[in-house]
Amino acid sequence: MKRFILKKSLTILLRINIFIFSYLLYLIQLILILLNLKKFAKNVFNSASYFCSLSLGIKYDIDPNLKKKFLQKAIHISNHDNPLDIFIAQNFFKIKTITTVDQHLKNFLPFFELSLKNYGHYSFDYLNFHDRKLAYLFLDRVCKNDNNVLIFPSGSIYTSIIKRFSKSVSKLSMINKLKVIAWKFIFNDHANIEYDRNIGKYILKRICSEKLVLQIAKVKVFNPKDYRSVEELHSDLCLFYLDS
Repeated sequence: MKRFILKKSLTILLRINIFIFSYLLYLIQLILILLNLKKFAKNVFNSASYFCSLSLGIKYDIDPNLKKKFLQKAIHISNHDNPLDIFIAQNFFKIKTITTVDQHLKNFLPFFELSLKNYGHYSFDYLNFHDRKLAYLFLDRVCKNDNNVLIFPSGSIYTSIIKRFSKSVSKLSMINKLKVIAWKFIFNDHANIEYDRNIGKYILKRICSEKLVLQIAKVKVFNPKDYRSVEELHSDLCLFYLDS
């Protein structure tokens, strides 16, 4: 019992130190942005994200053969069931996306919107129709210029992807003739910690909890050339997530 308590205490202490290190990296990244070293700042931002994920107990159990698909030019989409999905976006895809995450983290991370903007992400208010329209135009522009983008079709961790799946994905795919790579990720988390919009409390709970293992449940490539309409492609994309 004493050995278990000692091991647990050392693990928590190690995670706290890793978290502090990741926070310092984040602050350094802000300085680099101010010095106009924006490309270097992006790399530091990625490193800060990775170390932060380790401090929260995330273990990445990813098939090496599937990692190649992260690098493919396409519209990448994923389920969005966990607040820790931000680390999936930042540590694996490392491409532009639209996000509302700054609404949750801006009080915890100074100038977080600036960091997202420097990386190429677009922050918006999903409750505002005009903002949603601008976000779609941003995605369309990225598809045309970069041929590579990440989209969470459900838009929020509070709405399941099987209940709300945006047609924007199939529209962007058909218009820009870009393949869609659909991913389904799972977090095996025995702690079952719920996020109640209090980011500080959530981080503290995760640091003190058991590891959670991130895995790829399945992945599939959809080619718009195989579909006659936006509706057909949209239907198949929805079925991918309905079929467990």
